[in-house]
Formats: sequence, structure tokens, C-alpha cells
Amino acid sequence: MENTTFPSESLKEYDVVVILSYYQGKLLLSREKKNTAWEFQGGALEEGEIPSSAARRILYNESGACGFNLQPMCDFIYNEKKGMAFLATVYELGPLSDGEMRERKAFDVLPAKWHYPELSSLLLKYKEEIEG
Repeated sequence: MENTTFPSESLKEYDVVVILSYYQGKLLLSREKKNTAWEFQGGALEEGEIPSSAARRILYNESGACGFNLQPMCDFIYNEKKGMAFLATVYELGPLSDGEMRERKAFDVLPAKWHYPELSSLLLKYKEEIEG
């Protein structure tokens, strides 16, 4: 199945969410303890969870964002997983939880080393297209 995007709430069933978050006008990325590449915040929905709740939970757990606005951006299929992507404007960061993330950082320029580079490119391209 081809990796592609759709308007929000097109798929009706979701496996994962991804959040493109911005802090002070910069892209806020996270890095796992077990990985050296940067990534958007994202992960699997828990049993019975809706995408917006999953996005809020994951954004907080993976970036420490405790004050933010969140809105759906698009749906996507990536490696046969159905997902919903969100845009977040973060205005307050707390400490990172003692979970899977090593650090978070706000970037002016995209880093060279990405985790899930094809998905990241797909979602950034969609965001550029809708911003016009």
C-alpha cells in the first residue's frame, strides 16, 4: 500500500498519531534514549482511545508540553498503519517524563538525522501544501 495523506477524519479507524509541534516558532522534536535520530512526537493509540486524546497524551509524554493548542492536520497511511497527524503550538514546556525520550529540542533548520524520514517528509510536504 502506498504511503499517502488524506483530509482529517477520512479514515475512521486509526492505529497511530503523529504531532508536528512548534515551540517559539521552531519545530519541536524529540529523541528517544535508544536512538540518535530526531522525530516528531507520535505513537500508538491505546485500547478505546480516540486520536485527539492520544495526541495530547503522547505530546506531553514525549516533549514535556504542558500548555499547547492542538488541531488535526490530516490522516495518513504509512507502512500500512492508519494514522492522524496533528499540529500543535506549544506555549509551555515542563520537564520530560522519565519515559522513553532522552531529550527534546526546538529547531530552526531541520536536522540531518531523522527517525521515520519518509513519514516526516510526507507530513511536512502536506503541511506546506495546505499553508500554500
